[in-house]
Amino acid sequence: MDNLMTLATGLISQETRRVETAGQNLANVATPGYKRQIAFDDVLAESRAQSAPPSPVTPSRTTGIATDFSAGKLVHTGNPLDLSISGPGLFEVITANGPAYTRAGSFQRDADGRIVTAQGWPLQSAGGGDVVVRSNNWQIASDGTVLDDGTPSSVIRVATFVDPAQLVRGADSLFHAKEAQAVDSEQAHIVQGFIETSNVAVGNDMMQMMEAMRRIESGQKLVHAYDDMVGTVLQRLGDM
Repeated sequence: MDNLMTLATGLISQETRRVETAGQNLANVATPGYKRQIAFDDVLAESRAQSAPPSPVTPSRTTGIATDFSAGKLVHTGNPLDLSISGPGLFEVITANGPAYTRAGSFQRDADGRIVTAQGWPLQSAGGGDVVVRSNNWQIASDGTVLDDGTPSSVIRVATFVDPAQLVRGADSLFHAKEAQAVDSEQAHIVQGFIETSNVAVGNDMMQMMEAMRRIESGQKLVHAYDDMVGTVLQRLGDM
């Protein structure tokens, strides 16, 4: 009977994690640059079910939650401060806790001319330092070169990682590199005036949530069955 209880509690724990990750994804479906989360068990199941090229889904070794780094759809906004990366890589910004990385390219320009996130974290250049534009006549080339009044002033850094699974998810669609080493992308392609949407597939996450909730219900029924059996055994022992 102990095996039955272990099976039930394991099932409930596993499916609860699926519900939480699906709920987090659905809550961020409209968040630019958001990368969907997947329960690690689903990643293993998908890899066993098919033989496919290397996946952009990278599991965390500590949380049991994987991050799907596949690209979202690029949507034209016409805003020159909206930037997207076509292909692999992440923008680097400097936060209060050091460098962080993101695909959310909805930037602003602060009073000092720095290109910053909505939280005020400055976008970084490939050579180090903040990306700054001094004039109102500026644009960004596809290779990330910032042309300020026609003169190249810096190149936006696009960072890649050999092992993205080492990236730690933070707030505001940011990822932090604890032990991961960032390197400059050799094939960076930046698109100005476009924003990358979330890569959440609403239908898939809704279906996963519903299936997980049904499995949780099955696990709860097993727990009740276990309680009933234990209660019956104790009652019979008491009658002896």
